[in-house]
Amino acid sequence: MFKPWLLLASTCLELLLVGCSNDLQPQCFEVPHTNCPNENISFWLHTPKLPDGVQLDPGKLENVPLDSKSLAVLIHSMGGSRRSSPNTVLLPKLLQLNDVNVLVVDYEKLTPDPCYTESAYNIYVVAKCLAQLLGNLLTRQLLDAAKLHLIGLGLGAHTAAFTSNDLEKTHAKVAHITALNPSKALYLTPDRKKRIDASDADFVDVIHTDVMIFGLMQPVGHVDFYPNKGVRQPNCGSPDNIDTHECYHLRSVEYYAESIHSPTKFWAFRCVDLYGYVVSECKPNGELEQLGYHTPHTARGNYFLTTNAQAPYARGDDFSNLDRSLHNQTYLPAELLQKLGELKTRTRGLTSRF
Repeated sequence: MFKPWLLLASTCLELLLVGCSNDLQPQCFEVPHTNCPNENISFWLHTPKLPDGVQLDPGKLENVPLDSKSLAVLIHSMGGSRRSSPNTVLLPKLLQLNDVNVLVVDYEKLTPDPCYTESAYNIYVVAKCLAQLLGNLLTRQLLDAAKLHLIGLGLGAHTAAFTSNDLEKTHAKVAHITALNPSKALYLTPDRKKRIDASDADFVDVIHTDVMIFGLMQPVGHVDFYPNKGVRQPNCGSPDNIDTHECYHLRSVEYYAESIHSPTKFWAFRCVDLYGYVVSECKPNGELEQLGYHTPHTARGNYFLTTNAQAPYARGDDFSNLDRSLHNQTYLPAELLQKLGELKTRTRGLTSRF
């Protein structure tokens, strides 16, 4: 009885989020999934010696100025560009590592806000062209496949998954994907080939910061982190305001960026799932993992932590004053939260792996 209601609710949410019409928004368009390179997609290489970056010509890769064979690839979401998050936030932090090159993928014209349905279609060609570029670099032995790390925000997380699937056809599966609040709308599906999933890379770590609106609630990686339950991030505003949820969404990038050089670290403790955390089935224990850039590739499971109200957000292994409540923290009315609580284990299906 509960599942049809869930399907209806999620469908209504998707319609709310992706209600973009070509008639109302003439800038929205779908690009054919044809040959690469594509004029709407550009690639910008940044290295410690070239922090401002240079644009790569996919057809001329003989003299690419790589400082090492380690490459982090940053992939933005809808409405983004190379001049927006996650690039502006992560790029300077990554370049401080000195042994990491950074490739920024810019496909701004293919994902204009609010053209969500078209954007979701267009990321397939972005993935195809990115996979081709990475494949050519691997063929020329300019990269070490074991040191290839894709970092995607929102739609960019799914783009990373599709890129890895394409690259595996000609070379090898991507070693590491980091999914920052992977998009929910159109990706709330058990079909793993149509969204980010643990099978898309040797290691997939996920940070959920807005599970109610923009991001997936279900765990989809080898390890999934839920800072502040993944429900409400501090100092973003009222949960019934869409701009607040944009702040929640982008906070995943800020946490990840801080983790790169944080002396305090974002330690999190394990729980079966979000439902188990909210109903206090788990408590801080010896099963701890570190959220962010230094998450070990052996990490498995779902982890929870609280952050500080403002930067620096990391609290180390301080698990005092844990907030497990959902009341007044989401747009959901108290009556519905009470009903979900009464359904108990049936509600758990909302928070469990597909």
